[in-house]
Amino acid sequence: MGVGHWLLNFFGISNLSGYGYGFFSGIGSDLGEVALIVAIIAVYRKHNCHAQGCWRISRHPVEGTPWVVCRKHHPVINKAPTAAQIAEDHRQAQQRAQSPAG
Repeated sequence: MGVGHWLLNFFGISNLSGYGYGFFSGIGSDLGEVALIVAIIAVYRKHNCHAQGCWRISRHPVEGTPWVVCRKHHPVINKAPTAAQIAEDHRQAQQRAQSPAG
């Protein structure tokens, strides 16, 4: 009776105030926390870089393949743009917007 009685108390189903109340006041109260942790892990694994061993979040699809990878593993986008490159691209975009189409 020792181990069985301890297990009933541990899981909260020893009918202290009813089976459901005892369970959800005992170990059953952790079900929501476990569900949140599992959901966070699932979202991370879905959006993880497809390169083996890479922990980064993937944002860049590789053209012609089903792979989505991070900037480090992308065959074209492998470096972060510099401030000068961003400023130059912005200036060119403004010039294209102001020039008459035709």
